[in-house]
Amino acid sequence: MEIDEAAVADFGLYLGAEAGQTLPTIETLARDEGMSDHGFTGLLEPLGDIVKGDASVLVGSAFSLMQRKLCDLGDSVLSAAKEYGYTEDSNVTMFERTSLNLDNDADITFGDGYGGDGFANYNEGGSSNFLCASLDIGEIDRPNTRYSDDIDDTGPVLDVLDWIWREFEVDGDKGFTDSLISPLAGNYKSIEANGEAWTSVGTNFGLMAANLLINADALAADHWKGDAAEAFKQFLDLFWKKGAVWAGEQLGTFVAQGFNKIAEVSKQIAGLAIDAINVIIRAAVRIAAKAIPVVGWAWTAIQSLGKWGGKLIGVDIDDLYDDIMEIVNTAQAVFELFQAMESLVESMKNYFNTLEELINTVKTIPEIGSLTDAVETAESIEASTAALEEQKTALGDSAAAADDALTELDSIGANAGN
Repeated sequence: MEIDEAAVADFGLYLGAEAGQTLPTIETLARDEGMSDHGFTGLLEPLGDIVKGDASVLVGSAFSLMQRKLCDLGDSVLSAAKEYGYTEDSNVTMFERTSLNLDNDADITFGDGYGGDGFANYNEGGSSNFLCASLDIGEIDRPNTRYSDDIDDTGPVLDVLDWIWREFEVDGDKGFTDSLISPLAGNYKSIEANGEAWTSVGTNFGLMAANLLINADALAADHWKGDAAEAFKQFLDLFWKKGAVWAGEQLGTFVAQGFNKIAEVSKQIAGLAIDAINVIIRAAVRIAAKAIPVVGWAWTAIQSLGKWGGKLIGVDIDDLYDDIMEIVNTAQAVFELFQAMESLVESMKNYFNTLEELINTVKTIPEIGSLTDAVETAESIEASTAALEEQKTALGDSAAAADDALTELDSIGANAGN
């Protein structure tokens, strides 16, 4: 058996660098961009609160646990190096020496590095043979799209609309703008950007996994031969590449689908609402063109005398009545569309709870202590494999159940306005 104990120890420290640098970089993408509430305004605001709140904390919990598990693996490798003769002054755990022990699920925590070097040895140009993963994280574009941009200019007709809203109590004490325009402030392009971010999260999980195994191959080929080294490679492949990272990739795709579907259906419903609002505005324009000075008392006359043919000081009573009733009835149709948007929010509330399965998958990674006893390690791997496979099945079942929400959204969108 050929062993370079210094290189083995260096690999253990490298694992701490991936935990302290690579994982929180991906977490930043997942939480700042993938769980952004930027586009969830208006009627979608309650869902944005969930995305930015509870769902984001679930993501943080998963990453915190991955950092702990990867540091534990680094400790195991360092322990093996010490048994081969490597010596160092520090007996502090990897989790503590990277300062990741100060982490909490609510925050994104980067490691401090070793001796203040910021993990420099494990980045491009560093002295270590084992460099951290090169990630592919591009800028996420969030155009300021507003549904209100597609609504006809109300111009001088706003007074007419506000009068009708008050007179008919169309929406309680709200005016026209607060009632119909403001709820459509949601930015579907920004919501799509959340999905783009989660697709990138999955991709970068894969890059990290590939880098772990490339470095493990290099360690085994050049510095660490024997049963313990092979058991270590098997452990990385099974519990990281095919376990935690696999779950991250799967959920990255799944969560991206959710955001894309929300954007698609909210845009569809809002488009119908915009068409209806433009009908309202056109009717108000007809009223404003001829009746602004007298619309109030003209309507009072209609209420007193009933609908009748003829004109009242130049105002066609029939036309005025029909235009006002078109506005009132169309507003009710828009409110029904808004109810569809609220149904979208309710349908998706539990969708993001599937992220908890990433936590459960990471939990299946066993803490194995020293890797020098290959037989003991192999038994530990074998004992945990069944639990991992069961968890992968559970993740699939949870995703399938949550996927029903996407079908429900399709139905909500198809039925909106009918």
